[in-house]
Amino acid sequence: MAEIFQIDRVDRIADILYGVAVAKGLIGYGPLGKRVGLQANFLSQPLAQVSERAADRGEPIWSALVIGKDSGRPHEGFYALARRLRSEYENLDDEVLWHKERERCYAAAR
Repeated sequence: MAEIFQIDRVDRIADILYGVAVAKGLIGYGPLGKRVGLQANFLSQPLAQVSERAADRGEPIWSALVIGKDSGRPHEGFYALARRLRSEYENLDDEVLWHKERERCYAAAR
């Protein structure tokens, strides 16, 4: 009998974000949600899972690459999560934190 492989949304999101990092790009919440079959406003939980799993593995917080359509930046939840996952970000300005984590993503995907 053939083996059936299943991939969950968290894995799929992680794969997509890795591809975004390879391209040194960013992706909107809406387009990401469409690619995994979720509305953009339901991405916070899966993105948190991707981020927590990545941080546990010593990887970048891939959700740094997901941005709001209007702001061109991650939503506020990203910054709080990043500060919780990486103590070195505790006192950093949001812009500096985001830049550092984006660069970690891009470097890891090289």
